Amino acid sequence: MDHQTDDLWKGGPWEQPSPDFTPPPAVFIPPVSRSRRPKLVTRRRRRRWPAFVGLTSLILAICLSVVVLGQLDRTLPSFTSPGGPSSGQTQQEEHSTQPPSIAHAETGTGVTLELQEAGSTPLSYREIYEKNAPSIVSIEAVTSYEYSTGTGVVLTQDGYIVTNAHVVAGANSVDVVFSDNQVLPASLVGFDAEEDLAVLKVDAQGLTPAEFGDSSQLHVGDPVAAIGDPLGYRSTITDGIISSLDREVDVDGVTMVLIQTSAAINFGNSGGALINQYGQVVGITTIKIVTDDGSAESLGFAIPSRRVKYVVDTLIDGREVTTGAFGFSVSIKAVEGGGLKILGVDPASDAAAKGLQEGDIILSANGQTVTSTQDLSRLKLSRGPGDVITLTIRRGEETFTVDVALVDESILDQGGQAG
Repeated sequence: MDHQTDDLWKGGPWEQPSPDFTPPPAVFIPPVSRSRRPKLVTRRRRRRWPAFVGLTSLILAICLSVVVLGQLDRTLPSFTSPGGPSSGQTQQEEHSTQPPSIAHAETGTGVTLELQEAGSTPLSYREIYEKNAPSIVSIEAVTSYEYSTGTGVVLTQDGYIVTNAHVVAGANSVDVVFSDNQVLPASLVGFDAEEDLAVLKVDAQGLTPAEFGDSSQLHVGDPVAAIGDPLGYRSTITDGIISSLDREVDVDGVTMVLIQTSAAINFGNSGGALINQYGQVVGITTIKIVTDDGSAESLGFAIPSRRVKYVVDTLIDGREVTTGAFGFSVSIKAVEGGGLKILGVDPASDAAAKGLQEGDIILSANGQTVTSTQDLSRLKLSRGPGDVITLTIRRGEETFTVDVALVDESILDQGGQAG
């Protein structure tokens, strides 16, 4: 019996294969689909005009239906049957990873994203929503053949906005819709497809910026909420917990280190906010896991605010996003008594400047026990050059802590298991 996929979950090239499991005797296990990043989401209703429709007809149709379509796209999800769209044809579309072809905004303005300390009094979900709803916007992107939407988060009162890169990739025009239904055209500050983050700018004053918290202060089990535009239902809040931290996810050959959450994330949430119990944005939602039979639930992921800050600050400054590195190499296996031995230190690194030496044993990093190179890699991949990691070191009979800043890996002469 053939198992047909549900075209609702067609996600294009931002898909990753899930492992195939061999069915046991006499038991049928539905084939596993893929985890997918919704490209140019929300899939509210992806419209692709036939090639034979003339430009005049297209313009006329847009003029006559702009009000109706605008309303429909804000209320109706694009549900399809397992057999595909009503036409019986499966939608197979390749989606761009190129920046949108829109006006460019000024860079090097000195604007940075500040991460605030966590509050002392947890908020109710109602209070979280009321605090953040004015800071969550809808992103409407138009290409030469389709209209699609996603979510964004206001960074500053004067119009800087962060969203996922795949929400605006390849677009010819991008509009931002605010909570009061005001619509403003956006220009592009910066775009990085691998980081899946883009910074937009609108000409506005007096906006309500979101308060960003520090994702490094999260713990598994912490309550969180996600706010975005799932399937066209604007400004929707869903609740959940932090399911895992520093989860390595391979997306189209790129390893991303993400927050895993049980908060419901659907097409349209892309670029929206993952919010902690104090009403602070601690992540930008980006992908979810889905299966053909719908059995996968509560598997959503968000880019940690620590990484968002590094990428946003870099893009606003007009610089290229680069990978951070510790500047030392370590043994693959833990030594007797625990920890990883440093095998070499690059002289151009901050680790060298702070006095780390060959033979030192790294016991912990940012309070987390180090038992494998993966422990260090997760910290490195979730941050960028300039971010500081607190290492606990054993040297002979002495144990001490040292703050080491990651450096741009392109300036280093040697690699190593921890970079």
